[in-house]
Amino acid sequence: MKQLLFIFNPAAGRGRIKGKLYDIIDIFVKHGYKVHIHPTQKRGDATAYIANDQTDYDLLVCAGGDGTLNEVVTGQMLAGKQVPIGYLPSGSMNDVGHSFKISRNIMAAVDNIVGGKPYAMDIGKFNDQYFIYVAAFGAFTNIAYTTSQKNKNAIGHLSYYLEGIKQLSDLKERQVKLEYDGNVLEDKFIVGLVTNSLYIGGFKNPSYERTSLNDGLLEVLLVKMPKNIYDLQLIVTALLSYKINPTYMYYIQAKKLTITSDQMEWTLDGEYGGSHSRVEIENCNKAIHIISSSLK
Repeated sequence: MKQLLFIFNPAAGRGRIKGKLYDIIDIFVKHGYKVHIHPTQKRGDATAYIANDQTDYDLLVCAGGDGTLNEVVTGQMLAGKQVPIGYLPSGSMNDVGHSFKISRNIMAAVDNIVGGKPYAMDIGKFNDQYFIYVAAFGAFTNIAYTTSQKNKNAIGHLSYYLEGIKQLSDLKERQVKLEYDGNVLEDKFIVGLVTNSLYIGGFKNPSYERTSLNDGLLEVLLVKMPKNIYDLQLIVTALLSYKINPTYMYYIQAKKLTITSDQMEWTLDGEYGGSHSRVEIENCNKAIHIISSSLK
């Protein structure tokens, strides 16, 4: 029989995956898989489990939020494997699920896995870590990991928005030097996003129209400090309308970049990525394969 590893985060998305376990496993068995199950126990558990498991799987299925998927992908990269990944989005935001047009209905997402095909996707390498869709610093980028799991489960997207409102009065600019593909850029910014995604934080990426998920390039968006409320309003309007306003923003595409600054905290796929004064980020072209029935 074909071997399938099913890793799920029992705490994600109000724990709704737990009530569907029998139905999920039954479908995979009916499609000829021997299913191995591992519920994650703590942060980093999925990465450690996959990196150390010697079984040769034909398919790896992940159920949880983007953070859980990040752990699964990181485990694969550390193990040097490239097993197709089926994703059951069951977190609060599920930006990767949106990019791949995967239904939030669990059983529809299962059908996507058994009926879809592997899609080669780029990911990013951040020093010695990995991210699937975003590495970020600055304003609002810590919301995902500073918002408690209890609040995420209780009020979902609203919990993120409330946390963002609290941070509006505390915007801080950071002096940043960006070196990319032979170019150098220096300025002060309140937020920086290095992405390979159509969606970020539940919204369309401002570079949505220019983004390909497997072109070997990362999209970089840097936002300057607004001088007044009017500037801030123009920045927010541009972001919400998925546009790049060159007066307040820098947008570039790059295969590899280095960012130097004072010590600052980073977020990787919605999880804490550590505090760094220098980071090297590069695109890992078509490093993973996610099952999709909508992308070719």
